Amino acid sequence: MIELRLSLLPVPKSNRYIRRRGGKVFKPPRVKNWEVRALWEIREQYLGEPLGGKLSVYVELLLPNHRRRDIDNMLKSLWDILEKGGVIKNDSQIYEIRTVKKVIKGQQGTLVCIEEFRDGSEGA
Repeated sequence: MIELRLSLLPVPKSNRYIRRRGGKVFKPPRVKNWEVRALWEIREQYLGEPLGGKLSVYVELLLPNHRRRDIDNMLKSLWDILEKGGVIKNDSQIYEIRTVKKVIKGQQGTLVCIEEFRDGSEGA
C-alpha cells in the first residue's frame, strides 16, 4: 500500500478551473499554486514507477470548517495530480474509491492510500 499526505485540500476542478483572458487559456493562481505544492509533496514521498493494474483508493479530506465542498470535483483534481506526479498511470485504473470528510477546526490536509483492487468475485 502507498500512503501519501498532502498539506492542503485539492482545489476543486470546476467550470472555472481554466479561464480565458484575451484568447489565452490559463489556470487561476490558486489552482496553479496548489498543483505545484501538491506535486512537490508527492515527489518527496513517492519515487517509484507509476502503479499499473486496477486500484483501490482511500481518501481522507481533513477540513478546517463546515463550509460546503464538492467532493467529486476535489477528487478530479487529486486524480490529475496523482497522474502528473507519476503515482498512477491513469485515473481509469481506479475501480474502488472510499472518501471520508473529517472536520477539525483550523486544520486541513489530504491523506491518500492506494493499493491493488481486490474484486471479491475473483477466484469464485
